[in-house]
Amino acid sequence: MTRLVQISDLHFGTVDQELMEPLAIAIEEAAPDLVIMAGDFVQRARGSQFRQAAAFMERLGRPWLGVPGNHDIPLYNLILRVIDPFRRYRRWICDDLQPEVEFHRVRIVGLNTTDPFAHQRGRVSEHDVDRISGIISSDPDRLVVIVAHHPFHQSPEVEKKLMVGAGNALESWAKVGPHVIMSGHLHQWLVEPFVRRKGAKMTLQLHCGTGLSTRRRGNPNDFAIVDCAGTGVTVTRMVARHGRFTNAGSVQYALGDTGWKCDGDQIER
Repeated sequence: MTRLVQISDLHFGTVDQELMEPLAIAIEEAAPDLVIMAGDFVQRARGSQFRQAAAFMERLGRPWLGVPGNHDIPLYNLILRVIDPFRRYRRWICDDLQPEVEFHRVRIVGLNTTDPFAHQRGRVSEHDVDRISGIISSDPDRLVVIVAHHPFHQSPEVEKKLMVGAGNALESWAKVGPHVIMSGHLHQWLVEPFVRRKGAKMTLQLHCGTGLSTRRRGNPNDFAIVDCAGTGVTVTRMVARHGRFTNAGSVQYALGDTGWKCDGDQIER
């Protein structure tokens, strides 16, 4: 079994300081093989904020992988945003914007969906769609987990615009095999197969809320524990309550001939 922890939208610069220690403790207790950070390490892409984010990730004491979010590139420094938008991210977080790693037949694939020419909206290129299609189809016995900041699907009431190229990506990847997409950006929790089109149940999507930010948008701070075992995935939501992160329930999904299917009722606590 491979255990992953997904956190997202830490937003150093607007963090709830009282949650930093509880989040670190909860991740330590989960003992994951890998911590996944789905973008927006910081609020305003300042060096001081990146230093704090890098120190926190190092403090976790676990292997980790991250991708940039739209807040991780400068907003007001237009020259740097155009010429070298990832300079500070590369210096403090990671030089690789699309890292990959494999644990026990689970391949985690980073995808940089930020667009320096858009304020919030993300973009996925045809090149990346083809690249990840090849990864999914190359080994049907290996589970592929795609990590991106921007979601590939969102409910109609969400004000933010859906990422450019999201529909093409979902359709292309669903044709080549089952996979999991982890994302953030919306500060909302969601885990379910993508079912809007025939065959799209090959995509199991997981959106996490914010792990530390005070910008909760009416939702609690949370993170996910994801256990991958063969053709099954169990997702546990950990929610901040009374100064600590506690288990708010789990849901299990299993792979069948038609894609991901909920394996039993969701357990809520």
